[in-house]
Amino acid sequence: MSLWHIAWSYLWNRKLTTCLTILSVALAVGLISSVLTLREETRKRFEEEGQAFDIVVGAKGSPLQLVLSSVYFMDTPTGNIPIEEYEAIRNDTEYVRAAFPIGMGDSYRGFRLVGTTEDLFEHRWVSPLSGEERAPFQLEAGRIFEREMEAVLGALAARQTGLRVGDTFISTHGLMELPEFVGGHDHKDHPYRVVGILRPSNSPYDRAIFCSLESVWAVHTHDHAHSYGGNAHDPDHDEDCYQDDREPDDAPASPAAGALDDDVDLKYEEWGRDPASMVTAVLVQLHSPAMRFQYEQKIRGSTAVMAAVPINEIAKLYDQLLGTAKLVMLAVGYLVVVISALSILIGLYLSILQRKRDLAIMRALGASAYEVFGAVIIEAFWVTVLGIACGWVLGSVVSHGLGQYLAWRFGLVITAFNITREEGVAFAVVALVGLLAGVLPAWQAYRCDVAQDLADR
Repeated sequence: MSLWHIAWSYLWNRKLTTCLTILSVALAVGLISSVLTLREETRKRFEEEGQAFDIVVGAKGSPLQLVLSSVYFMDTPTGNIPIEEYEAIRNDTEYVRAAFPIGMGDSYRGFRLVGTTEDLFEHRWVSPLSGEERAPFQLEAGRIFEREMEAVLGALAARQTGLRVGDTFISTHGLMELPEFVGGHDHKDHPYRVVGILRPSNSPYDRAIFCSLESVWAVHTHDHAHSYGGNAHDPDHDEDCYQDDREPDDAPASPAAGALDDDVDLKYEEWGRDPASMVTAVLVQLHSPAMRFQYEQKIRGSTAVMAAVPINEIAKLYDQLLGTAKLVMLAVGYLVVVISALSILIGLYLSILQRKRDLAIMRALGASAYEVFGAVIIEAFWVTVLGIACGWVLGSVVSHGLGQYLAWRFGLVITAFNITREEGVAFAVVALVGLLAGVLPAWQAYRCDVAQDLADR
């Protein structure tokens, strides 16, 4: 009978103790595995989507907030900027290959309505991680919007809302899922019609609802004209939505950062600007990524807007905030590993004390002290390896579950059932700690007195 079979038989005879020890190792490994997987996969997804645009230009404020709101649709916008800024960026052909304006302010069941131009749907870029061309704006059904109040839904937005081509829906001011309970405001007089649905792209664009900038402007111009006694917007007379009832000379100055969002009341009359002359941000693709720093410095000289490099802001987020969180979680995980190692040590040590007579019989039958030592080390190996395997499965299941939430909430799809380089290193450390935990019990078995142990009953 081989030492591997003998070690396994001893563990099987102590099923409850063995299972509890394996469970303690699995919990530690599962925590470490899920932390490393989620951090690495989310970092890859954020960085990949962050490469879609070289620069984001918007109202002055937090660069990270500007990136999260404009590229990932995860935060409130920093404000609005005059449309003249967008036109100046688009005409800067020395640096800019393409520029896409976006306007935000409304939502439908928690999904952002993003006003933009048709050019955005032709945007493509090459992922530096996979080397593949990314084209997230491919139609699965219908067509691109052509007129006001027409909408194209991302794949996730369409699936979760149940909307299909030809359906209509009413947007809500701000990012609210249940406006009737939280004080949201429905634009009941301006229903959107679904004219297209995008293919799944495993990106934040799956959670967006795209429409024309004129649609965003028309809704809010109508609401405020109505609120202040102006004429309501007539969908059959689009030019009415651009009229301002006041004389330009009576208008106060525009603030640096107005907002088309739920936290700021849209009193365009106080801004002194027609909302049709504002955009939330501009997504910029340069002729070369190498121009990012130079163009960011150029925009920084402006007093009206600011520029942010998405990939840089995401890197800062992971290094400063999530990097610290990762270290804390890993510290907890390795602490549990140490506790698990103590469980292995105590379990094997008590097992050696209980079967001293069995080990003495092995020695009497010809087994060497080294073979007895090896049998105990193999027991520690079995427990550790099974704990690592179970822990990896547990961590992958947890990562998969959290990945489903991330896909539902932010449109970021992660791969859970794989082993990264960091995980491999972590598993090797856990295996080493587990084997070291078996050294003391194995040494105790190695030093057994055969004659005395056989005499004891």
